[in-house]
Amino acid sequence: MTPAPVYASKGPVVEEWADRRFFRPIGWRVATALLPTRVSADAVTLVSLVLGVLAGHLMWYANVWINAAGVGLFVVSDIFDSADGQLARMRGTSTRMGRILDGLADTGRFVSLYGHLGARLYVSGWGWGGAVLAFAALLSHSYQAAAADFMRQAYLHFAVGEGSELDLPERPANPSGASWTARISSWIYGDYVRRQALLFPRTIALLRTIAGRDVPISVRRAWAERQRWVVGACAWIAQNIRFLLLAVTAVPGYPAAYCWIVVGPLNIVLLVLILAHEREPRFHAQLA
Repeated sequence: MTPAPVYASKGPVVEEWADRRFFRPIGWRVATALLPTRVSADAVTLVSLVLGVLAGHLMWYANVWINAAGVGLFVVSDIFDSADGQLARMRGTSTRMGRILDGLADTGRFVSLYGHLGARLYVSGWGWGGAVLAFAALLSHSYQAAAADFMRQAYLHFAVGEGSELDLPERPANPSGASWTARISSWIYGDYVRRQALLFPRTIALLRTIAGRDVPISVRRAWAERQRWVVGACAWIAQNIRFLLLAVTAVPGYPAAYCWIVVGPLNIVLLVLILAHEREPRFHAQLA
C-alpha cells in the first residue's frame, strides 16, 4: 500500500512555498522509495550531511560552474534533509535524537560553506579580514536559523496546538546510559536550545507558565492572529533564502557580498522579527 503524502503536515503558515511545492514533495518521493528498504532515517541524514559538506567545499573554487554545482548540491542535500524526517514519520520512528542529528547535519553543512568561503576570501586578497567576515556570517547564520526555527515551533505550539518540537533549555538532554556520541550530540543541541531561550526570554517564560496544561483559547487565538505575519517573514532568515543568495553573489564571483548580506541586512531582519515576536508573550502571560 502506498503511504499517504505527509509533506504538508505542518501547514502553510510555518512552511515556505519552496518547501511545500518542491522540497517536501520530492523528499516524500525519496522517503516513499526508501520505505520498504532497510535504509534508516539517520542514514538519509548522513547522506544529506555528506552532500552538504561537499557543496560547501565547491564554493572554495573561483569558478562559476563549480560554484553553480555547489548550489545545486546544496539543493539536493536539502531534499534528503526533508526526506529523513518524513521517512521516520512514515515508519513511526521519529525521535528527539533524530531531530538532534538533523540539526547537527545542518550545522555541518553550513560550517563547511562558511569555512570554505572564508578560506577563499583569505587567499583572494582579503586576508584575515575575509576569514573574520566569513566567521561573523556563520555566527549570524546560526542565530538566524535558530530564531526562525523557534518562531515556527512556537506558532505550532501556541496557535496550532500540535506538531511542535519546542524545547525548554532545562529539559534533561540525555537518558541514563546514553553513549558518548549521544551525549556530545545532545550537548550541542542543548546549546542550540539555550541560544533560542536567550533570544526569546518572554516566550520561554510563557511556555514555562502554561507547561503541562492546554494553551488557553485566548492565547491561541491571539497568537494565530498576531504572529502569522512574523512566522511568514521568517523565510527571509531561514534556509532556502541562502541558496538564492549564493546563486546571485558567490556563483558570479562575489562571495564577500554573500557574507555581508548575512551579517548586515539579514541581522536587521532578525532583530525586527525578534522584537515583533517578543511583544506578545508578556500580554499573553497575564491571560494564562
